[in-house]
Amino acid sequence: MRRSLVHNLILVALFLAFFSGAVAIQRRTLEGVRKNPPFIETWNLSGRSGDILKILALRYDMVTADFLWLRAIQSFGGRGMTNRDWRPIYNLFDTITELDPYFEDAYTFGNLVIGDEGGKQREGLALIDKGMKNMICQYRVPFEGMYVAHWQMSDTNLARWYGRVAANRLNAPDWVPRIAAYVEVQGGAYYVGLDRFIGNFLRGIDGKDTVMQTISLSKIKDTIDDWNKSLLQRALDEYTSSTGRLPARIGDLVSQPALQNYESASISHFIAAINRYLFASGRDTLDAGMLKGYVLPAPDEMTKPVPSPEAVKAAKSMTPFQNEIFRDTLEKRGGIPLSPAGSPYMLNLTSLGNPYASRKEAVTDTANAAEFLKNLLGDMREVIRKRKNELGRNPESLREVFCTDFKTTEPFGGKFTYDPKTGEFKSSSHPDM
Repeated sequence: MRRSLVHNLILVALFLAFFSGAVAIQRRTLEGVRKNPPFIETWNLSGRSGDILKILALRYDMVTADFLWLRAIQSFGGRGMTNRDWRPIYNLFDTITELDPYFEDAYTFGNLVIGDEGGKQREGLALIDKGMKNMICQYRVPFEGMYVAHWQMSDTNLARWYGRVAANRLNAPDWVPRIAAYVEVQGGAYYVGLDRFIGNFLRGIDGKDTVMQTISLSKIKDTIDDWNKSLLQRALDEYTSSTGRLPARIGDLVSQPALQNYESASISHFIAAINRYLFASGRDTLDAGMLKGYVLPAPDEMTKPVPSPEAVKAAKSMTPFQNEIFRDTLEKRGGIPLSPAGSPYMLNLTSLGNPYASRKEAVTDTANAAEFLKNLLGDMREVIRKRKNELGRNPESLREVFCTDFKTTEPFGGKFTYDPKTGEFKSSSHPDM
């Protein structure tokens, strides 16, 4: 017994010795880091240093720019390890791009350092603007500007402008217009987004690329869906403003100004226009499998003639007819639009009026509302199951589950029911779900 006690005391002493040593080493290291002085440039460049260095470089401008590029990387690392003050580096990148206006990495990396790391987004975009002016054929610089404006600054209008410039640059890959179109749609510029996706679909036809066709058709559907929902959300705002209450159903919005003689797009019009032009050119019409899940055109839409059958037949591609197909896709109408998937729009009564729900969640379609209800029922049943395990029996009421009155509205306007005998939680609108 005595021997065991001695062994334990020795182990405790060894532990304290090693632990104290580790703490001492860690403390000494942290003191060293704390005393590490801020990074100080051995020499700084001021504004317009490029004019002076162009003279001093003796026409070795690009060599001097490369030297300053290495210095910029060192400065980035030094400041990152100490005071993280990126603002003085702006003059360094500005001078590099004065000496070598075609130094693409200096624009993009400079924007990263000044904007993303330093938080000086406007100064970072100033480098981007300079690069766009100097490198008029390159897409990467304005594409970086689109990214910063949209994802970092949440300035959609500015992002759309950069995206348009990038998409029109000579060396832009085919995916750049698709990304720019996404930004356009996010900003509510549905016309531009729809036009871009239609162009992608036509290029997919010309290149016999079914994957591109499928993706582009899905993007067209999403664009039209977002367009329709924006109109319905506007009508919802008009209704609540004029009546001072929430609507009970989607039909209450029909008389609102936003839904009177408006212009939108129709997926069935688009499919009909594509098939008419394909038929006129002697090609096979769209595969029925690709169109599954979309609203198909009525017979009268298919019989509408193309403007110039001879020109269509003589053309080797579909892209020259993008403007005509785009116009045929648009429609003037009034009332509640039909979703491109064929599922009628409705108000999600669970989200409507809920201060914690997103404004966009208030308008949905029956298919998405059914999926929402299915997930909601699953979540509620899981909470009830956990409460049952805690109690060792079925809860007597929903109040015993949630410790308050259950007031969640059923999305379809039905009622939630709970049977304490069986512990079943159901919806009256979808009792089999």
